[in-house]
Amino acid sequence: MQSQAPLYAYHFPNGSVYNNPAVTAKRIIKVVGERLRKIDPERWESTPITFNTNWNDAAGYVDVATCIHIHDALEKEFGIEVKDRAFLVSSIETAFYIVNIHHDSH
Repeated sequence: MQSQAPLYAYHFPNGSVYNNPAVTAKRIIKVVGERLRKIDPERWESTPITFNTNWNDAAGYVDVATCIHIHDALEKEFGIEVKDRAFLVSSIETAFYIVNIHHDSH
């Protein structure tokens, strides 16, 4: 049994992520916040998620396991494929960039 994600899982009112940066950022913040709270509620339940949020570990290094969870959340929400070997999505800002380059390249 195969399951295929639609090319765009989220409809943008003006037809493009680029034309709707505020909508895109809010959607990314919502999706990433939900995933962070699901995988590590102790750390993220009381932490506000903003455009400046990152998920580095306590020593300041990129938390690769969390990055993989965020890749998955973005792929499902926006119908994109994050190239795991090329990108580590380690912040909301990086997620915004990744979503933009995928959607605006079409």
